[in-house]
Amino acid sequence: MRFSFLTVVAIAPFLLLSVSSSPLQIENYFNNHFYSQEDQGVLKFSHGEIISGSHAKSSLPHLPLHDIDLDETLKPLDSDGLFSLHKQLIQISSISGNERNISLLLGDYLTNMGLTVEYIQSGSRFNLYAYLGKTRDTKVMLTSHIDTVPPFIEYYLKEDEIHGRGSCDAKGSVVAQIVAFKQMVADKKIKEGDVSLLYVVDEEKGGTGMRDVDSVIEANWDTVIFGEPTTNKLAVGHKGVYYFELKTTGIAGHSGYPEYFVNANSHMIEFMYALINDDWPTDELLGPTTVNIGLYKGGVADNVISPESTATVIMRISVEAEIIKDIVDNVISKISKKLGLKDSEFPLEFRLIGSADPTFLDYEVPGFETYIASYFTDIPNLTQRGFKRYLYGPGSILVAHGANEFVKVDDLVNAVEGYKNLTIYALENN
Repeated sequence: MRFSFLTVVAIAPFLLLSVSSSPLQIENYFNNHFYSQEDQGVLKFSHGEIISGSHAKSSLPHLPLHDIDLDETLKPLDSDGLFSLHKQLIQISSISGNERNISLLLGDYLTNMGLTVEYIQSGSRFNLYAYLGKTRDTKVMLTSHIDTVPPFIEYYLKEDEIHGRGSCDAKGSVVAQIVAFKQMVADKKIKEGDVSLLYVVDEEKGGTGMRDVDSVIEANWDTVIFGEPTTNKLAVGHKGVYYFELKTTGIAGHSGYPEYFVNANSHMIEFMYALINDDWPTDELLGPTTVNIGLYKGGVADNVISPESTATVIMRISVEAEIIKDIVDNVISKISKKLGLKDSEFPLEFRLIGSADPTFLDYEVPGFETYIASYFTDIPNLTQRGFKRYLYGPGSILVAHGANEFVKVDDLVNAVEGYKNLTIYALENN
C-alpha cells in the first residue's frame, strides 16, 4: 500500500493527519493512540512516499529541520552541510534513553537526501537504516551511534575546536559519514546497492539499539565501517571487558580497638592491591590488560571499624575473558587464604556484572595509520555475517566523555575524505 508523502498516515483507525498540524500535536496523537513500549517494528520511508513495512506498527511524526546560524569561519566550508548538520545534531540532547527527537530529525534529513529510510524501534526510540532505492543488501555499510553520555553540553566554537556533547562521540562520525555518502553519490562513485547507512541508539548504555537492529534486519554487507573517535586512524581492534563487583564484610566497633573487630575496608584494600599489581596478560596488537577500580564504598564513620566495603572493577582486557576469569579467581583465592577468610563467616563476595572478549578488526588499508582502541563499541552487537569490519572516525576518545568534549574543524573535514577513501577501497577490494 502506498500513500502520499504529504500526509502522515495512521493505518488504524484510518485517520490521516496532515503534516501542517504542529509536530507536538502529531507526536502526542501517535504516542496516545498507537505507541507501545513493547512494540518493535520496521517502517520504511522512501523519497516522495511512505511504504508500510511488514512489521510496521505506526507512521511517525516529523521533527522539522531548521536553518542553522553558523559562525562566519565555518560557512565557507559548509557547502555539503557538514558543519550545519553537525551543529544541529549537537544542539539536540540525545543522552542514552532520550534519542527519539534526534532519530526523527535525522530520519527526515536522510529522506530529503532521496534515501529509503527504515525506522527500527528500540523502546520509545528509533534506529535508522537508509539506502538508495530498494536494495537493502549493500556492499558497504557506514554506521555509528546517535546517543551520548550525560550531561548535555551546549554547542560552541572555540578557535578551531567545535565543542558540545557528542561533538566527537559520535556525532562527528555520523555527520562525516553522511557527507561522504552525499559526495560519493554526487560524484557518481556509488550507486544503488553499494552503500547503506545505519545509526543506532543506546551504544553508551549497553548496545540495545544495535542488538535490536541485529534481531530484525534482514540485510548483509561485504564490509561494515563503524564510526567512533579514533583520531582519523584505523583501529586494529578494541579491548574486551571484564566487569565485576567485590564485597567484604566485617564487624563494626570503636576505631581505637581494631584487634577486637573485623575491618572490611582493610580486607578490600588487600584485594584491590593484589588485583592492581598482578601480572596481567598483554596482546601484541592490543597491548596490556588494565584494571580500573571505578567505584569504592566502605565504612560508616571515620572513627568506626568498617563493617562493609564494596568495590566495582572494570578491566579492559586484551585476551579472552575466560583467561581473565581464571586469574581473578586465583587472586581472590590467594588473598582469601592469606587473610583467613576462605572458611570464615566473612568471605569475599564476587559478582560478575558482564564480560566480553576483545574484538580484532581489519586495518590494513593503504594511506591509513593505525590505532589501538581501549574502549568498547557496538561492533560485537552486530552478528558477524562474514563481513570485513573497520573502526574509524574523527576526534579523540580522551575528550569524548568529559566536560571539554570537542572535535577539531580540520579533523571533521579530513574524516569525510577518510570515509570516502575507505569506502571506495572496500568497494574495489571485496
